[in-house]
Amino acid sequence: MLRRRAHNEAAILKAMSPAFILKRPEYWNGGVIFASPHSGQIYPKSFVKTCRLSLSKLRKNEDIFIDRLFAPATRYGAPLLSACFPRCFVDVNRAEDEVPSEWLPHGARSSARAEIGLGVVPTVIAQGQDMYLSPLSQDIAQQRLQALYHPYHDQVRSLIATAKSTAGSALLIDCHSMPGFSISGQRRPDIILGDRYGVSCRAETIDRIEKSFIQRGYNVARNHPYAGGYVTSHYGRPNNGVEVLQIEINRELYVNTATLKPNKSYDEFKTNLEVIIKDIIENAAPDMAVAAQ
Repeated sequence: MLRRRAHNEAAILKAMSPAFILKRPEYWNGGVIFASPHSGQIYPKSFVKTCRLSLSKLRKNEDIFIDRLFAPATRYGAPLLSACFPRCFVDVNRAEDEVPSEWLPHGARSSARAEIGLGVVPTVIAQGQDMYLSPLSQDIAQQRLQALYHPYHDQVRSLIATAKSTAGSALLIDCHSMPGFSISGQRRPDIILGDRYGVSCRAETIDRIEKSFIQRGYNVARNHPYAGGYVTSHYGRPNNGVEVLQIEINRELYVNTATLKPNKSYDEFKTNLEVIIKDIIENAAPDMAVAAQ
């Protein structure tokens, strides 16, 4: 049984490789980086068969179309990094030690969200629905981190280092989507910008990007309920030349959440977002462009 599961896991990891897609611009303008860590759409049948939830339910956890919506970034001078594997398989917006306490050294404590199954290798999805037919082992979780999590973060670090060495600073835009309504039924803002309550990027950066969204007609909130996750808190060091800003986009703006297909507003939103992407890149360092490495 254990051998069969190990073989199955190896096949799943092979199907999900490479861990990411990196699209580079012809010229890198001003050290801006866009990343889409939760838009992966590879769900091998062998993985789905290990789950008690249907594929459609698993996909409710996905930042659907976010990689497509931010694809114009390369046209205006910024790379776009997109994870290929789904968030429900490995969540790169968590620390690598956000695992159940029983997998940690004796006496070590994990995060509250990891304890309920929302760690770096999730075992539940939203509203606490158990994903798997049988428990995951620590060994399988480590295989996933080795094959997918670490390569993704290695690439993030490489992009940041290149941006700093060529442009003098880095601005990482971490791109996400969110459910249109809260659990209580209240509609969320169109856009939520997360800077860890003023810690992960400069005030003028978030002000400028907020203004760009507002000018296109969108209502914008900051940090509630999404202030930014691991990527924002771990890499955002404005005093060291690295800014990180998380952008959460309300899915009601562009997707039919029942069919998981673009809605009638998709094209309009995509057009408006392209203008905003262009503004972000050009205003970060308008006079600096370097050949992409």
